[in-house]
Amino acid sequence: MFVRAVEKRNPGSPTTYTYHRLMESYRTSRGPRQRTILNLGRLDLPKQEWKLLADRIEEILSGQLPLQPVAERIERLAGHYAPLVEQREGRRETPAVEQEQPEYRRVDLKSVEQHRGRTIGAEYVSVAYLRKLGMQRIFAEVGLSVSETQIAELLVIARLVHPGSERATGVWAEHASGVGELIGTQVKKLSHNALYRVSDRLYENKEQIEGLLRDKENGLFGLEEKVILYDLTNTYFEGTGAECDELQHGRSKEKRTDCPLMTVGLVIDEWGFAKHSEFFPGKVSEPGTLEVMLRKLGAIEGATVVIDAGIGTADNLAMLGEAGYHYVTVGRGPALAGDVDLAEGAVQIKAEGNNRVTGKLIKGESEWVLVCHSEQRGAKEQAMAAGFRRRFEEGLEMIRSSLTKKRGHKSYEQVLQRIGRLKERSHGIHQYYDIQIDRSGEVVTEIRYSYTQSERAEQRYSGRYYIRTSRSDLQETELWQLYITLTGVEDSFRSLKSELGLRPVYHRVERRIKGHLFITLLAYHVLNAIRHNLRTAGYRMRWSTLRDRLSTHIISTVTMNTEEGRRVHIRSTSRPEVFHRNIYRALGLGAGPLRRRMTEL
Repeated sequence: MFVRAVEKRNPGSPTTYTYHRLMESYRTSRGPRQRTILNLGRLDLPKQEWKLLADRIEEILSGQLPLQPVAERIERLAGHYAPLVEQREGRRETPAVEQEQPEYRRVDLKSVEQHRGRTIGAEYVSVAYLRKLGMQRIFAEVGLSVSETQIAELLVIARLVHPGSERATGVWAEHASGVGELIGTQVKKLSHNALYRVSDRLYENKEQIEGLLRDKENGLFGLEEKVILYDLTNTYFEGTGAECDELQHGRSKEKRTDCPLMTVGLVIDEWGFAKHSEFFPGKVSEPGTLEVMLRKLGAIEGATVVIDAGIGTADNLAMLGEAGYHYVTVGRGPALAGDVDLAEGAVQIKAEGNNRVTGKLIKGESEWVLVCHSEQRGAKEQAMAAGFRRRFEEGLEMIRSSLTKKRGHKSYEQVLQRIGRLKERSHGIHQYYDIQIDRSGEVVTEIRYSYTQSERAEQRYSGRYYIRTSRSDLQETELWQLYITLTGVEDSFRSLKSELGLRPVYHRVERRIKGHLFITLLAYHVLNAIRHNLRTAGYRMRWSTLRDRLSTHIISTVTMNTEEGRRVHIRSTSRPEVFHRNIYRALGLGAGPLRRRMTEL
């Protein structure tokens, strides 16, 4: 092998461009000939080192160690080009018929080596379901080229299998994963800018992509959209957020009050399939987002919208009725149905282990209210209330003890400030206390407190909750089960954040921020389709657990020397273990992600 420089000039341009090729000489009946093994692009290497590079590539392909020390830059380039030669030169895929026939060779067992091991299991499942949802066709339909579609697939799969930044995605795809072989793209040639550009293109076509995905999922899984669930969450950003007006400080779900936020609104159905998403400013008013989401989602006649108490305001419930929707939401207190005695006429809704849920349906003025009591929830709330009381009283005692200390805070204004701050941290337990402050002038002499509202507190922390609905055709158990589906949104947000890398975000420009969020949502579409079929087959496990176990299915290259002096390179996946085969079977996939490839040099 040797390296040759080739000069090219574009028509009409005086500029000459120099490229390099890896060449090989071989003999024919008509004399020696030369052929191109690999186009190297522009080679940033002195001419006197070209032969050293060609020799080192040949040594790697033949499994030989260098006779002399090799410069780091040559070793790095040879390590880059040798796998490319292996993939292009002499490659042949063994047809299925040939695979059944034995092929015997005499080989040197001491020459057997294994290299370029990459994970393939989770990638195989993700690529298969991405294509099952028709994302390839959808990306092409919105105007992405073939190469852009492949990069878009890579971005979505990376978010599923190895969540991270675009830089981390490139490193993972090149050095740790076989995803490039699955989607048919050369990951070594990808730049960060190429990933960013495709991210921008995806977000530009967000509305159309979501609409096409919604139609595909409805047809593929027979979804009727009779129940839709809506909720919001937010994600935090590292940095100041000065370059994006929608990044605002607000109430962070992760308690990251030091970071700017962006709010994500998500509509899903009762099976967890996403219908529509919107990105809002970090401190948006939650109730005001519902009408925006429903307008963009489009009318679904007679559908029931399930929302939490923060969104279920009187105005929103009235708006839902006018738009032809039913609603199910949780109420804020006993004022909805009065003091209901659950000891008489209550229906047992759930009885599993130590958790027993009872409920009683009450007819209100314009809606039905299901008064529920959960024993497990009651025990939890009472334990929480006891902790709140203990910490609140300990705080009051600290303030009281400072009155007798030499340098303690004794002024009336200071004591009021300390009590006020203590109330802010009390989780609302302070409203059940009566606090009296005795003073002489501006100096506080005594603080007295008593737990006077114990009955009201017991009712608040009793394990009761109130479900409101405009539907009159539901029994207690049906209404409760419908409300419980709201936990599906919480599960979706949990997956987005902890398993798909929604947080944190390091981008600064608005389109890059929203592109990052949208790619995560596309990954969620694939994930929910996988989970839906696994649940149907009886498998219930977190994606992070499934992903880790599938990562033990790998693809690698085994090389060996033959008696004829040739070097055989076999690229194949490891034999799937029992767990791998069971998961693939449950998902309707074959046991082999890729066919065996054999190269002989």
